[in-house]
Amino acid sequence: MKYQATIDQINLGKLTRDELRTMRSRAQAKLDEGDTESRTVLQALDSAVAKDSGIIFMGFCPNGDLTNRLDDEWKRQGICTFDFDDSKDQMNLFRGICAGDLIILKKSEKFGQTMSLHGHGRVVGTDTGPDGRRLLKVNWSPAGLFPSEVPMMGCQSTVNLRSMQTVEGAMPHEFFEWANLPRSAST
Repeated sequence: MKYQATIDQINLGKLTRDELRTMRSRAQAKLDEGDTESRTVLQALDSAVAKDSGIIFMGFCPNGDLTNRLDDEWKRQGICTFDFDDSKDQMNLFRGICAGDLIILKKSEKFGQTMSLHGHGRVVGTDTGPDGRRLLKVNWSPAGLFPSEVPMMGCQSTVNLRSMQTVEGAMPHEFFEWANLPRSAST
């Protein structure tokens, strides 16, 4: 196979999310130029785990209104979507989410101070929805609402990528049990 060495490199899990994004752009450009074999690289990238997997605190209520909540449908379908085209920064963050990343569903409570957590799931791959938009395939945990408000992780945007180190510095011990996350030995 023409791109086997590239696919093997992807499957090792030693590439960063930026390296995977660059690789995707190159493979897509080759496909657009007519190189149909580059589709195998794109397929490998759909389930690639980034070396720098992260935790994404993801809003699920357009306009902050629980009557608009999307999480129930996401959990039923095993997906996560984002379509706020007006924010290029957030769209780029969403496009950078990789297999292996953990999504924590959040809703702002006390503006800029606290949030409530409504579930979590591990990204297992990506796909394209019927509308042509990128969607994440997610293995949602049955864990429901976290029992208390927690500190706001970042700004008021919908998509917030955080490192494990940042999360460990802010979250209570119970959060890690709820999210089934190990803490590093340094905390």
